Amino acid sequence: MYDLHAGYGRKRAVLRGLGGAIAEGHIYGLLGANGSGKTTLMKTWAGALYPVSGRVDVFGSIPADRKAEFLASTVYMPDEMSFPPLAVAAFERIYGRFRPHFSHEEFNGYLHALDFSFGVRLDRLSTGNRKKFFIAFALACNPALLLMDEPTNGLDIESKKAFRRILASFDTTGRVVVVSTHQVADLNNLLSAVVVLREGRMVLNATFDAIADKLAFGGASESDALYADGLKSISVNSDGEYTDVDVESLYHAIHESERVRAFIAENFSGNSSENNSVKIAEDCAGKEGVC
Repeated sequence: MYDLHAGYGRKRAVLRGLGGAIAEGHIYGLLGANGSGKTTLMKTWAGALYPVSGRVDVFGSIPADRKAEFLASTVYMPDEMSFPPLAVAAFERIYGRFRPHFSHEEFNGYLHALDFSFGVRLDRLSTGNRKKFFIAFALACNPALLLMDEPTNGLDIESKKAFRRILASFDTTGRVVVVSTHQVADLNNLLSAVVVLREGRMVLNATFDAIADKLAFGGASESDALYADGLKSISVNSDGEYTDVDVESLYHAIHESERVRAFIAENFSGNSSENNSVKIAEDCAGKEGVC
């Protein structure tokens, strides 16, 4: 991405000046408050929304061109969805043929793992079963770019567990997976990178390895913490020891602490080191992924 502005007309731009790259081989969490631009960004990456200005490149394709090869290798799962009045087999037969890497065996396996309710026409499914069906279909397509907007909304506890197991086993080699969610706990131990939006701007875009190299996550008793909420703290990683990234704590810190935002801006934005997924636009040339 280079100086990306996107939204619903020049006077209604939601995203302003986004830049950087999303590296393949990771499951990204896309985090932000309501209205921060998460859905707008996903639609722009998927080619469902034209940029107001700037550039987006996905595996060498321009999403807004909506070329057949790009559309066949990209799946965008919206938060709310509707289906035609078809049975499961009819939907698979009609739409699966447009997906060159679609697997019937994987599709059925995912549906059973999610305890999907067979025998009901798709347009009559409950919200939870709509989500289960689309999750199964999206993963069975084996897309190069998979965008999932609030996939766990409407799922019960057991279905959320099944979704985590399925996504954890999904092969991300040569792929980009982005999951937008407000329920960070639902993605615990699944993510390996994160993008955080705040008021239409990209505050952080980094792999967990890059984050853990700069920040340490621990108990709230650390006196030199950049951020503490009474239970957890985030400090500068001065001793080089690795700590697991607490995504929920990091998200709250970014939105509540100017000090944390300043540290991130200084240590991540524009950093093109090997461990950081943030790249300036020129670094996107010839690279695979979302730029």
